[in-house]
Amino acid sequence: MIALKRVTSIFAGAIFAGSILTGCVGVAANADSEGRDASAPTPSIAQEEALADGAVDRAEYEAAFAAFQACMAEGGYPVEVLDANSTLIDYRYLAEADDVGIADPCYRSEFVLVDDSWQLAHQDERADGALLDACLEENGLTVPKTRQAKVDELIEAGVDLGSCLDD
Repeated sequence: MIALKRVTSIFAGAIFAGSILTGCVGVAANADSEGRDASAPTPSIAQEEALADGAVDRAEYEAAFAAFQACMAEGGYPVEVLDANSTLIDYRYLAEADDVGIADPCYRSEFVLVDDSWQLAHQDERADGALLDACLEENGLTVPKTRQAKVDELIEAGVDLGSCLDD
């Protein structure tokens, strides 16, 4: 079995934007009155509570991840933690969990909102910041302050982000 590593990459924004543009086809038939996908799992109460004050702390991030991990294990697909000490929890699980429809419902119900909030709040702490800075400088571009602005600058200049992140 092939293992799939689930970590957010530098391409998440681009992928998200692409999914907005292409992922809406056929969704209307499954959407509720507010336009949400009615077949998608609803966020757990724990996720909603973690976001209630508008910020996610490390304990809430870890608790939501643990709930996701438990959901996956309950579905027969344990999640292996590769690094729990960096800003983002680095983990993986068998790709089969996606194929059989276990991973997405677990992620959506237990972790997605907390994970998104945490990653957005801590985007400038990612380990690839120095690589992005170097890539910007090598391409004669200014180095913005935030990670998202760095990514946007590189994309706008037509720089291959993959080449920037190769060690």
